[in-house]
Amino acid sequence: MPQRGPLQWVDGEGWLILSGGGDWQRGETDAVTAHILSIANLDRPMVVLLSEGERERGYELLESYTRLGGPGGEVVILEGMPRQRLNEPRLLTALAEAGILHLGGVQPWILARSLRNTPALAQILKGYGTLQGLLIVGAEGGAAALGAWIAGSGQETTTAPGLGLVRSAIIAPQFTTTEEAPALRAQLQQHPGFVGLGIPRGVALALGPQGQVETWGEGAVTAVVYEEAAES
Repeated sequence: MPQRGPLQWVDGEGWLILSGGGDWQRGETDAVTAHILSIANLDRPMVVLLSEGERERGYELLESYTRLGGPGGEVVILEGMPRQRLNEPRLLTALAEAGILHLGGVQPWILARSLRNTPALAQILKGYGTLQGLLIVGAEGGAAALGAWIAGSGQETTTAPGLGLVRSAIIAPQFTTTEEAPALRAQLQQHPGFVGLGIPRGVALALGPQGQVETWGEGAVTAVVYEEAAES
């Protein structure tokens, strides 16, 4: 299992990319997307899994990748989808062939609950773990869903289980230090020894197969721990 400092993530040949999000229509995520495409296998298509929203919006997001040289692909909206559809051969084939998986939306609870213990998640992990080297991009709620725990929203401090691909962290996308750090520390009280990762808009933390930890975009990632309320 790769590890750098307090960070631990699942072993594999692909990358985990935790994006704070941003308005891709205004180009706020272009720098992160360019990095993703620079390491992706562009001969493989892309799959976009969104927690909620309109399919048309998903294809607009897909087009934001193709505008920068990315491949085309499939869009799946999880909200309201019967769980058995995550077993369908068409979706499993799309995931098996994908070079990039984009997990997005603003409801990480839907992403984690929908994917947990499904053939779709097993196929995602297989693609990430083998020489296929699937890039798993978690953006906004998708980044939060990849952590061990998902932070509560607003003033709610109760956490929920995440997908656990980043096994030691609670991930806070669209993070602003002055506004979000106290709430993140409060949620870390429930999980001593875990680290909070505050990722601002337009920034991504990329975790590589050889233990690489890279920050992409304009800005910095904030690491928050409960002990001593320290930041780095």
